[in-house]
Amino acid sequence: MACSLPAVLRTKSVACATLIAAALLSSVALQAQDANHYILATRRSGAIEIIDPESLATLGRIHFDLPSKSVGLNGISASADGTTLYVEGPMPNMPNGCCVLYSIDLATLQTRQVAGIGGTPSRARFVTSDGITYQVAPRSRGEKHATSGAMDLYDAERSKVLHYSMPIGLDNAAWHNGIRVDDQFVFYAAKHDGSDARLWSVSLNATDLGEGVSVEPFAKVPACSSYLETGVAGAANNLFLYEMFGWIGDRRDQCNGVPGGAWIVDPSSGNLLAHVAPNLYFHELVANRDAGELYGISVSDPNWRGIELVRLDAQDGTISQTRVLEDDFWSIAFAPLRNVPAGDVRALISAKK
Repeated sequence: MACSLPAVLRTKSVACATLIAAALLSSVALQAQDANHYILATRRSGAIEIIDPESLATLGRIHFDLPSKSVGLNGISASADGTTLYVEGPMPNMPNGCCVLYSIDLATLQTRQVAGIGGTPSRARFVTSDGITYQVAPRSRGEKHATSGAMDLYDAERSKVLHYSMPIGLDNAAWHNGIRVDDQFVFYAAKHDGSDARLWSVSLNATDLGEGVSVEPFAKVPACSSYLETGVAGAANNLFLYEMFGWIGDRRDQCNGVPGGAWIVDPSSGNLLAHVAPNLYFHELVANRDAGELYGISVSDPNWRGIELVRLDAQDGTISQTRVLEDDFWSIAFAPLRNVPAGDVRALISAKK
């Protein structure tokens, strides 16, 4: 899947990692200048919470009327101008099926399905990066697609893929992730068995990923699987890698002594510089780059009990604030919004795409 941008950025090229949340290097320029940034949270039980990043208090909620035994809400983002929320939710005719994409107009609360499940043509029109969802230009019929695990450079002005970049030496890579760290994009990939993981620092004029740098092993546990679902976050000139907990395959279900926390990594060498917040088990970490902070969901139990929202200083990983959350499956993002609903309101769901 290649990246594209709306018309206001059609003079810039962007790099993206396929089959993961794409990192748009120019995304800051798109964000609404008169919008404030908030922590956005979904709960599988059917609520969206808008959270103040300073106090961690909920400012407003949007409730969804979901059928029983629904997969619930499973992810959130916003449009770059801060007028629309996007949420991952149940398929209309199969509520236990995950997930289609819904949009919510924050001025009217009108909600409609805008795309199908992942891999469908309608979903290919949307790319999400750092809490922002962009509507992208459709691929031309003859245009080639990058293979799984590749990165491509896409010129939105000419609507053309300039080149593909494949990680070298990781043909069996199972896990890919990437994030913008200040003025560059950092791409992470690892093998199925955890035997090798590498980092690439990518600029807009990159023509080849090359071999990257090997990442020093982390979170190793004797007699336990080495495969990690690895999250990537970046702020205050620091890159963080962390094992993502709370998913199917959470290693704590099979192994004792699995470490929590996150590791600060030198992207130029792959060396681990520090292990921070070791007593927290992060499901997600998202960045507030202007403030040099991270916000995280910590899941102390694989069955989603003992949940905290935490605020960390991205310079050294110290915890500055915590909030205990109700037991539920939570997902968060950090994004700009123009309108915040006052109190508790309900989404007005339309059946039409």
